[in-house]
Amino acid sequence: MTKNSDQYALGKLIGCLSLLEDKTSILYKTLADKIEPPFVKSLMLLIAQDSQKHSTILRGIGESLDKGFVKPKECAKNAGVSWQAIENLQKEISKKEKLSDSDLLALSERLTLLESVVGEEYYVFVQLKTLELLVNKIDQSYHVDLASLKTVFTGIINDK
Repeated sequence: MTKNSDQYALGKLIGCLSLLEDKTSILYKTLADKIEPPFVKSLMLLIAQDSQKHSTILRGIGESLDKGFVKPKECAKNAGVSWQAIENLQKEISKKEKLSDSDLLALSERLTLLESVVGEEYYVFVQLKTLELLVNKIDQSYHVDLASLKTVFTGIINDK
């Protein structure tokens, strides 16, 4: 991979993370609209604002690396589990007029799991990018082709 193709790929991945954060923000705004208790509503809005802030920052970084537009369908493939989990929860919540206390209790567990999955996506993303850059640097510096080991390391990271 050349520096330009690394930069392009990294820009696309970061662009997808931006869209994922945007979807997360919309999810939490939807939740806030359907929750009665003011304190819980304010917490959902705060999380929505944080996610929107993250989306804006990531979009800026992604566009700095790659001027192209990221397509949501590409991102759905790349961020699979997180993307689908957010979409499913958004559809489910959108069907309800208001959320009851029992809905909130069940949702708190699902949202905790969702945040964990999204956090894992970021962690894996950083590990994979670091691995790619390390392999490229070793190739350039020592003329050793480690590309064949990339699959092995990627598998180990995904297992974690």
